[in-house]
Formats: sequence, structure tokens, C-alpha cells
Amino acid sequence: MLATGLRLHGLTRHPFWLDEAYSVTVARQPLWAIAPSLADESGPPLYYLLLHGWIKLLGEGQAAGRLLSVLCGVLLVPATARLARRVAGERGGLAAAFLMAATPMAVQFSQEARMYTLLPLLTVLAGERLLVWLQDGMRGALLAHALLLAAIFYTHNWGLLVLPAAGAVALLYPGERIRGWLIAASLALLLYAPWVPVLVTQVRDPSYQFIRMIQTIPWWQLPLRSLLIFAVGVGDIGGQATTLVPAPASYLFAGWFLWLLVAPILSGVGRRESLALLLYTAVPPVGAALFTALARPIYLLGRYEILILPVAIAAAGVAVAKMFRGRRLSLLVAIWVLALAGLSVRYTAGVHRRFPEPIMTGVLAPNLRPGDHIVFCGLYRAAMEYHLRQRGATFEPASFPAEAANHLGWYYESLYRPDAPALMTEASAQCPQPGSRTWVVATSGATCGVLIDTLRTCSSLSSPFLNLGVPANQVLLAEPRVN
Repeated sequence: MLATGLRLHGLTRHPFWLDEAYSVTVARQPLWAIAPSLADESGPPLYYLLLHGWIKLLGEGQAAGRLLSVLCGVLLVPATARLARRVAGERGGLAAAFLMAATPMAVQFSQEARMYTLLPLLTVLAGERLLVWLQDGMRGALLAHALLLAAIFYTHNWGLLVLPAAGAVALLYPGERIRGWLIAASLALLLYAPWVPVLVTQVRDPSYQFIRMIQTIPWWQLPLRSLLIFAVGVGDIGGQATTLVPAPASYLFAGWFLWLLVAPILSGVGRRESLALLLYTAVPPVGAALFTALARPIYLLGRYEILILPVAIAAAGVAVAKMFRGRRLSLLVAIWVLALAGLSVRYTAGVHRRFPEPIMTGVLAPNLRPGDHIVFCGLYRAAMEYHLRQRGATFEPASFPAEAANHLGWYYESLYRPDAPALMTEASAQCPQPGSRTWVVATSGATCGVLIDTLRTCSSLSSPFLNLGVPANQVLLAEPRVN
């Protein structure tokens, strides 16, 4: 009840932003087209396939689109409790459940139409089934672990980092258990093999460059910053990941959280299981930080590492259950959960991000006529198409450059030379024909400038919403010239 209430509070307080609109753009395609459409993007298809069926049933509205994440976010509570209970019994499971229900970052991502609650749900379930195999030798649990691993790989590319984490955990147990895990890992990779060629294509394209553009934190600090956000913060959903309490107090909370991850390993009871939770928590972010330092940026602080958030919370629940008993445990968990829930309510009570697409849609939609052509520059298309559809607008969309339509989730102007003849030809093709109109949703970049300069030579170009200021003044209208 606590988890559901926190996740539904303020669910629709802000409109869909780019990434959420992109989720619906991919998911609303025919089922067979979803996986191929991701070849020029940066992720695998499982979440979009699930969202496809979800919006078929409930529609594409903002609440409906986010409810799949709400459901996964609520299911994280019993899943996290199950993992903690496996290590520390009922007390550990209950402590972890309440912490998972109230943690602000978990609440935040449960309100996003993205894969960031499905991913940790699969990860914590895979971890629990792994422990069942390693402790009890149940082959059904090993098979479930293999299938969950494959599902993780098909949900997000960061999911591949769960493989070395699970391998590190398996090494803590006898050889028979290790051999069994190797078979399970091989099965998971075999199931993932059909997607590997697409992954190779994604690795070669520049879709991860946006992380380098916005991530200025030294790579070695990233896992520590993630721990800070796990304790009392929120992640990056089109805004900056941040803590919800002042810096001195947030560092104390993070230190407390880190101590809970490490302390059980220093005790004699259940040391191996606690070490297993620590390895399962630490290997993915540390591996991603090292890969970021040595190869290319893949660590987007406050987003992808939610992969292991429930495992860290399970470890915290295990630790407090081992360190405290009876009323002291109940009082500690109650105070902690109330503090986290208060932070979550305060966060979900306000709008923390504002994006231009809903504003531009609001001024453009009432002025559209049947047959109007809209050309989108930059990253505007996915979100504006979504909001225009929600308003019932009819229009003919296009991207400039046209190739950008193949990857609506990212855009880099540096990929295109403004003086390229092909770009000039594309711009000329957007000149309005007699009886038609072309709207341009513009950016200030040089590439979009080519389109605007070309339209000035072949049409009457105006800014009908100039008096409304930014961002409405970025919507331009090109009409055939009147002789």
C-alpha cells in the first residue's frame, strides 16, 4: 500500500518528455517492426514489446503509459524482500520491503514510461534465484536464473554487466555450483545471441556520445555518487541527478548506507551471503565506470545504475536485521522509512522538469490544417508527435535531415556537414508546394539553419508565434509565395 500510494502520487503532474514519448513511438509500431527499428538506437527490445501490448489494452495516455512502470515498481517491493529474506530471514525481508517501498529514486523511476523499473525487477529476481541454486542446488532455480539473465540482456545493454556480477557470486561457492552456473550463463548467452549483431551495430554508432556531452564527473567518482543518490536522492530523467537533503546530511546517509553494505561481511554469521550481495551490487557500476574510463562513456549517473538499486536495498535490509533486534529494529526501520517517504512525497508533489515540446505543441496544434507538413529539426520529433496525436491533430511529419528519423531517441548535429550537397537537396525538397504549408520546428544549429535559409529563398517564411517568446518562437511557417 505504501509503495503503490507513493508511486501514484503526482503520477501525471508533468507531461511526457522525450524519452517517454520515444518509448511510445517505438512501442506503437507493429510488433514485428519494433526490434528492427532499434538497430540505430541504443537499447534492446523487451520493454518496448511489453509496452506494445500494454498500450494496446490501456491506450497511449500519460497515465496509462506510466502504469506499466508503476506495476514493476510495486513488484520490486516483494522481489527485494524475497532476496533479503533468503539471506536474513523474515526480519531482513520486511526491512528491505519497507525501504524499497519508500526510496525516492525507486519512486521516481516508477513514474517514467521507460524500462528503469523492469530492469531492476528482473535483476533482483535473477539474484534471488541464483542464491537458491548456490545454497540448495535446485535446478529449477538455476533454469529460472538463466531465463531471467536473458530477459535482463534484452531489457537494457547495462544488463550485460549482471553476468560478471553473477559470476563473481558463483565463485564464492563450491565447484559443482560454479559449473552449474556456467551452464546457465551459456544458456542465457545463447538466447541472447540473435541480438548480438544489433548490439554490435549499436556499439559502432555514436548514440552514447550524449553521455560524454553531459557527464563531467570523473569516472572513479561515479559509483560513489550513485550510492549517494541511492541513499537519499533522485536520478536523471531529463534533469540532473541530485540528493533531496543538504550536502552534509546526504553524505551521512550515504556513509550509513555504505556501512550497511560492508558491515555484515565483517561478522561471522552469513558472511558469504552478505559478500554475495555486495558483489552483485558493486560489480556492475564499478565495471561500467572502468569501461567508461578505458573505452567509451556508458555510465549515465542517476539512471542506468538503477539496475542494482534493489540489491543494494536488500543488502541494507539484511544488515539492519543482523545488527538490531526487536523494538530497536522496528523503531529504526520506521524512522528511516518515514524519512524516505517524506522525501518521496515532497518530490512527487512538484514539477521538477519543463520541456519545450508540450509548449510548442500547445501553440501549433490549434493552427494546423489538414495536409500541413511539419519538419522537425534536432530531437523534437518524438515528443511533439506524441503530444500532437494526443490533441487529435492531423499532419504529415518529416525529419531534417531525413536520416534522423531512423533514430528519434538521439541526434548529433556534428554528424552532418552544413555544406554537404545532399543536405542542400533535402532542404530544397521541403519547399511548400502551391496549396500546402510547411511548419518547421527549429533549433539554433547550423544544420537546421540550412533548412531555414533554403525556405527563405523558396517560400514566405514567418514566425507566427514570435510574440510568445521561447520556445514558441522556434515554430516557423513556410507558405508558397504569392506573385
